[in-house]
Amino acid sequence: MAEVRKTAVILVHGIGEQRPMDTLWSFIDAAWSKDRSLVAGYDNTVYSKPDVTSDNFELRRVTTRYFDPPDPRRVDFFEYYWAHMMIGNTVAGIGRWIASLFFRSPQSIPRAYLPYWIAGWLVGLAITIAIVAWQLLSGDEADHRLWWTLLPGLIGPALTSVIVGMLVPYVGDAARYLRAEPDNVEARQRIRAGGVELLRKLTESGEYDRIVLVGHSLGSVIAYDILTQAWAQLDPLRLQALHAAGSPLLERLTALEKAGAVLEAAQRGGDSALEETALPAWRNAQRAYRRALAGVPEAPWLVSDLVTLGSPLGKADLLLADDAAAFERRKNRREFPVDPPLFEYWSERNRQFSYPEGKGARIPHHAAPFAPTVWTNHWFPTSLLVLGDPISGPVARHFGAGVKDVKLPGKRLRFQHLDYWTRTPKDETTPAVEALRQALNLRDLDE
Repeated sequence: MAEVRKTAVILVHGIGEQRPMDTLWSFIDAAWSKDRSLVAGYDNTVYSKPDVTSDNFELRRVTTRYFDPPDPRRVDFFEYYWAHMMIGNTVAGIGRWIASLFFRSPQSIPRAYLPYWIAGWLVGLAITIAIVAWQLLSGDEADHRLWWTLLPGLIGPALTSVIVGMLVPYVGDAARYLRAEPDNVEARQRIRAGGVELLRKLTESGEYDRIVLVGHSLGSVIAYDILTQAWAQLDPLRLQALHAAGSPLLERLTALEKAGAVLEAAQRGGDSALEETALPAWRNAQRAYRRALAGVPEAPWLVSDLVTLGSPLGKADLLLADDAAAFERRKNRREFPVDPPLFEYWSERNRQFSYPEGKGARIPHHAAPFAPTVWTNHWFPTSLLVLGDPISGPVARHFGAGVKDVKLPGKRLRFQHLDYWTRTPKDETTPAVEALRQALNLRDLDE
């Protein structure tokens, strides 16, 4: 009997000075060890092994036993660790990023984010008025000078501690990664290149027939970028040979494009009922195409799923471009891949995101990673501007109707950005954990 290949799950961690493997272990506990639909409690042992795909000796590969029938297989969990590539965050860099968000015309701010933009300006204005009023209304000039002497000594160290200890490690990561300034380009390049290399090594190892890519918080943006660059580096001649006229892959691709055209038409026409049926049909067609692609010898692509948790991509029109119009232009230039992929031709009879390569062959264009890869996005609603998860949001409105947005039940008076795989004090499984397991879909089931 031939050896069953494994599934690789890669977790891309979020912001902050994360320690290697800390995030991954809690994720495995929720995604595997406590999932009784996969494995019984007495058989949920995992093994920490050397990670030969990484040059970082701090990282490990965590492998499972076979999960229960049907279709038993093993899963290897990896953490794509990037925090050490982001050393050197500065207050000045954060200031420039925040200024780029607030010093904009109100007309360029998407309506959903106007409350934050207005609140930021009101806070800044209130602080300015308070300082000026205190200066003007303070009594004795000697007392005035005394306070200005004491305040920096009292407040300065505390404020510095807050900024250096909290703001720089956390907000600094987002400021550097999301803004392509000269000082940030090298770190952005190293992070993306490392992720692409990890995908390449896993794909070429011969051990796996499926890779699931998961990103939390800023890690979801990094995962999206890794996917984008990895797909763009595929060999077009190899794809051309695989998609020859009459080949099974070309048949799957054609069926996928038809499903995508139906979904796009439903979205454009505002037909929500048709969209509800077209979305699972599209996602199942993606899976069928990916399975065919993964089934060829020396398969070029194994990434079946992108799962984004608490993703700032829900605010892509604000964070990744100067305004919504600029974001749309970059999508139309295929700089930001969408799901379904941007159609190469749009006519009544010919709706394709592939292009001819001679002798009847057709291959997907360079911005089509979401031809074979299914995208699921989980988010918590926001309450009172800062509670719930103000970082997350639905992404389909920005990246296409093929993205499945899953709104999780929120708790009004709790900050929930870290609740995507945490369990309750009584070790109960939360709706977020259940949704995570469905998104990972380790049994690789259709919808």
